[in-house]
Amino acid sequence: MEPPHNPPTLTATDRLRPWIAQWIGANWLWHAKFLSGTETSATQAHRPGPCVPRHLLTPAFSSLTDDVTPTPVEFDIEIDSHGFHEAQVRAVPHTGKGLFGAPLPEFRLTNLSPSSPLRDHENTGALAIFAFRPGPGPASPNCRLWICRNPDETDVANDLIGPVEPGFPAPWGPP
Repeated sequence: MEPPHNPPTLTATDRLRPWIAQWIGANWLWHAKFLSGTETSATQAHRPGPCVPRHLLTPAFSSLTDDVTPTPVEFDIEIDSHGFHEAQVRAVPHTGKGLFGAPLPEFRLTNLSPSSPLRDHENTGALAIFAFRPGPGPASPNCRLWICRNPDETDVANDLIGPVEPGFPAPWGPP
């Protein structure tokens, strides 16, 4: 006999539902992924920081065109789940490996402060939801981030945005 599944308590998820409702929209580009140990510095990586697909940042920065080798860009991130402002995050071009070893053009977010929730090894394996709002010209776009703080929040996020599998990031938004 299976133990009964207890639904998430309102206190554990009361901020996540309105956060998703507030930042979803036609102009927002979303990216959800589980943070790896390399990304959170749990493995003592040389350059910790999460990777974001290039196509999510291209609409936000005029310097990132398809026919030019990408250059690093800087912007601020609001980590709403933790009430943390990350200033001047640097998105550095990085070619990762996709499924079956195919090159995957992406950016690694670096220049994170030592106290950033993105560098907290306790967040290894946590679901992170990035929301990017493209801005006109070279101005910094809005970037909002939610890092699920417990399994209840992860369950609620999966119910609202669809399932995200570890190792398979889920980007969505306008094409």
